Amino acid sequence: MSAQPVGPAPHHPPKTLRSIRAALPSEQVTAFESARDGLDLDDLRAVAAFRDAWWSRAVLAPDRSLDADSDAAMAGALSLAEPWVLTGSE
Repeated sequence: MSAQPVGPAPHHPPKTLRSIRAALPSEQVTAFESARDGLDLDDLRAVAAFRDAWWSRAVLAPDRSLDADSDAAMAGALSLAEPWVLTGSE
């Protein structure tokens, strides 16, 4: 018997500068752009290290788009769907 994943596989951004930048939290974008602009493109080891370091940050960055829903769920105020009207419950 082999182990099967419990949930969906995590989504990782492609290893392109555009995708990495888009996946970073807004507070890290300025540092990313500054490091990118100072990168010596003739130094392939530095280019690979830059890509790998920032891609890792993008993968590990929390998804802030769900914060409001998470806070509402913890407060018991999240409405996921319209309540069902059950027959005979009136």
